[in-house]
Amino acid sequence: MAARLPIIEQVWLDNFDLYSRLPNVALDTSDPVVCLIGANGLGKSTFLNALAYGLTGAIPDLERAFKSADDYTKNNSRPNRIDDYFSGRLGSASQDLATITVELRWDKRLLHVTREFMADHLVTKLTYWDADGVEHDALEGVGEDEGRALYEARICELTGLSTFSQFVFLIHFVCLFDEGRHLLMWDEVALTNALYLAFGADPGRAREADRIRNDMNRESSRARNKRFSARHITEQIDQLRTVFGQDQDFQTKDELAARHEHLTAKLDTAIADVQKLEKSLRDADLRWADLSASLTELQIEYRKEFSSRLGASSPPARHPLVRTTIEDDRCAVCSTQGVADTVQAAISDCQCPLCGSTVSPLQDENAIETLQSLDEEIAKVRANLTTTLRERDKVNVRLATSREAEKAAESELREFEEGNDHRHFTSSVERGAVGEEIRRLDKERAALIDQSKEHYDKRDKHRAALRDYERELGEQYEIAAERFVPRFRELAEEFIGLPIEISLENRGGANEAGFGLEMRMNDQLRMQAESVSESQRFFLDIALRMALTEMITDGPATLMIDTPEGSLDITYEARAGAMFARFVAERNRLVVTANLRSSELVLRLARLQTHDRMKLARMTEWTDLSEVQQAEEKLFTEAYGAIEKALAA
Repeated sequence: MAARLPIIEQVWLDNFDLYSRLPNVALDTSDPVVCLIGANGLGKSTFLNALAYGLTGAIPDLERAFKSADDYTKNNSRPNRIDDYFSGRLGSASQDLATITVELRWDKRLLHVTREFMADHLVTKLTYWDADGVEHDALEGVGEDEGRALYEARICELTGLSTFSQFVFLIHFVCLFDEGRHLLMWDEVALTNALYLAFGADPGRAREADRIRNDMNRESSRARNKRFSARHITEQIDQLRTVFGQDQDFQTKDELAARHEHLTAKLDTAIADVQKLEKSLRDADLRWADLSASLTELQIEYRKEFSSRLGASSPPARHPLVRTTIEDDRCAVCSTQGVADTVQAAISDCQCPLCGSTVSPLQDENAIETLQSLDEEIAKVRANLTTTLRERDKVNVRLATSREAEKAAESELREFEEGNDHRHFTSSVERGAVGEEIRRLDKERAALIDQSKEHYDKRDKHRAALRDYERELGEQYEIAAERFVPRFRELAEEFIGLPIEISLENRGGANEAGFGLEMRMNDQLRMQAESVSESQRFFLDIALRMALTEMITDGPATLMIDTPEGSLDITYEARAGAMFARFVAERNRLVVTANLRSSELVLRLARLQTHDRMKLARMTEWTDLSEVQQAEEKLFTEAYGAIEKALAA
């Protein structure tokens, strides 16, 4: 898919009195790199979140579990969510006045949007310049309350996205790495949505897959809730029977809970086994593909070497006439006696004894050694192929068994839940008023169980429908991986200095859906975020976002990064700066924040740029410094000077 994400050309903040010295900020962001640099507490992170709000009308909250793009946009564009964030950053006098304006560009087309931070959260101005440079006031003749809808419609038109929620998702989850340090690579639900947008056939299909997956999870949740309610009613029935002294012929509550916990754990184990075996099968397929390619290359090399040997002349010493001459010490051509030494000397000097041409007496022997060596290599590869195919067959058998075990475990859990929620007992107690209440509760419980079954059936239908989308995405990814994987590897290895590989992993079980990216670092599998250091996971995630934005957008990509430099040592700071420079070298853009200190990240980035490619925004000039910061202002000046010097070098 090729969306058309905008370039952020300029940002204006008006009456934003968090920046006490400069409440009216005008920042030109048209350079490849714009670095907002300052000390702690000056509002660097706030600027990026304000920019994200200006673009989307929503405040990033990436700690909230992502369910779908529509759900996320709805929750994070709530007025109280926006007010809660900005009320602590704006003075009471400016809360009704503060606005942000962003200029966005698509080739020759421009869009200006002005949005209130608080008050009524309106889009108060919306101006559009078409490809011919003609200005259009989008709000002319309409009320301000329509501004938001008009802006969202214009964004969908210009980006080619199916919904504005997709735009919000891309800005917040892919283009923005904020102070929350949310890791896209290890958030499978959000990552799946990003992969559909990056590699899917079109935005509409991506939206539909997002909706189906969300519906599947919702039906599963509803089914579990109905079961929980049914179990609660079972407890009420048990209590009535206990209070009225009925003899019970069923297990105790603790025994039932223990059994339910055991069956749930059994299902979880079965699901984990399926995932593990699916991973093993993918690894076996990759090994088989690599070995097959190696075998083909070796066979081609063998045929070339064999053909070369057939076409080459034999060494002179092996020619019958020469052999006879040496053995008889008489020329086999003219019968002259005593010529063996002369002929032998010519051969030793690598010359033909008849014509004097230079020859290689070892040519044949070397060719035979080469062919023997290739034979051995081919035999090894064939043996490894046979072993790999056997392993693959074994994994396939185990996978089929594990999938059956998963279905059986789920069925056993359901049967247990249904069986213990439909227990029927008869006694004299149940023939009176208490019995009427028990029967009423039992009907209510049966209805809940039936509703739970309906929700599970709907979940299974959604899961089946989603498999078509997953197959389609898998196919599209295989095509695009030829560009995406090398680009991610290039960026990631620039930072980490180790070989990295990633592959698409489909969560293909009966009870889950979605995709992940399996990452190998230095040929070691790293499945969890905790399997790499903090700094590594941050910058690997940024590298992933860089590669994804290049796949998603048709044209330059823009990232906004609240740089996590505090997690780096000086060596990795320099490497991170080099990674950033490699990203912008491909016409991409960066808006980054950095702490004002002698950061090797910023210095390395500055050395790789020039004044016309990197802009510094000195945030120490935007707001009042604390007493401690004022006392050390000389250090700030020195740090600025070092960066300016690096830019001028």
